[in-house]
Amino acid sequence: MKHALLTVATGTALALGSATLTTAQTVLSGDHSVDGKLCVGTPCDGAETFDQIDAQKIKGSLVSLRFEDTSGATHPNRDWRLRVNDGGSFADGGLDRFSIEDVDAGTIPFTIVGDAPTNSFFVSNFGNVGLGTSLPVGPLHIVNQGYSQVKLESTGTQSRTWDLYSNGNTFTVRDSTDFKDIFVIGKSAPSHSLTVSQITGNVGVGTQYASAPFEVSRDETYNYFRITAAQALINQSVDITFTGGPLGTGELRYNIVDDDGPEMKLNAEGDMEIDGTLTTGGPTCASGCDAVFDAEFDRLSVTEHAALMWENGHLPAVGPTLPGQPMNVSEKMGAVLNELEHAHIYIEELHAEQAAANARIARLEAALQALTEH
Repeated sequence: MKHALLTVATGTALALGSATLTTAQTVLSGDHSVDGKLCVGTPCDGAETFDQIDAQKIKGSLVSLRFEDTSGATHPNRDWRLRVNDGGSFADGGLDRFSIEDVDAGTIPFTIVGDAPTNSFFVSNFGNVGLGTSLPVGPLHIVNQGYSQVKLESTGTQSRTWDLYSNGNTFTVRDSTDFKDIFVIGKSAPSHSLTVSQITGNVGVGTQYASAPFEVSRDETYNYFRITAAQALINQSVDITFTGGPLGTGELRYNIVDDDGPEMKLNAEGDMEIDGTLTTGGPTCASGCDAVFDAEFDRLSVTEHAALMWENGHLPAVGPTLPGQPMNVSEKMGAVLNELEHAHIYIEELHAEQAAANARIARLEAALQALTEH
């Protein structure tokens, strides 16, 4: 059988960590009842008054109620104490408080300080815990006027403090150590403004069911997201937009936000429209392009070039261009430039040959005329 000893301590000698215990003057064995109200403590007197709801009071300058378990070591036998107020002065940091002390461990795991508001801590019949409310409707329900806040603080070499903060306008995850609001949700934000799939980890903005690692959804005929570089000198933002487009089949648009419309459009047929010039870093001209003008370049003659062209069925530098097949525009343009340079060289050579032939004919005609005149 387990036995417990209840000890009431009163007086001025009670310190914060221990109580001054005295030997009982009277021991009553057996069961006893008090028909009336009980005052315990040296200040109690014959004229003691009691509040209507008080059946017992412990009276003294410093009081505590100790629960001392005399069970053996093979059973739970920890001693506990209900502490009321500190022995030190307010100037020395003394507190008006009610605490539960683990006597054996020398710890005080639970304390209520004087003037704590009503319903500072409330446990409902459903086990819900209310902080600031007597009507908690969830496992933990926090109520405060103006704002509510949960502070998470880690100490030590990697110390940091985080706050979950809520007011009438926002819910915020705050790094209080660096004074940064990391994550903010505004009031009346639409459903599924931000969703992470529990199965795929896909992130959805505006959708509960993101079908890609990152999906932005909107119940409109167009949607876009903006990338902003706040320190850019002139234009700070670009919009990536998807819309039905003129054909109604879908069109992707790239628009630097400068009030002059999109700089690029790409439709579902693969047609691209660019509001400006196109410069590529694609494949270089395999035939050398401008190298044909070098004196050391081994250039085919007109006849050799023509023979190769008719034999293969395409311009030698350009290569085959088959109907309905995709082609590398940058590579083709470089090859066409090479063939154009060949053509101009051949034209210049043929022009020189024609000029020489014309001069020779003119000389022959002059000589023939001189002979006929004699």
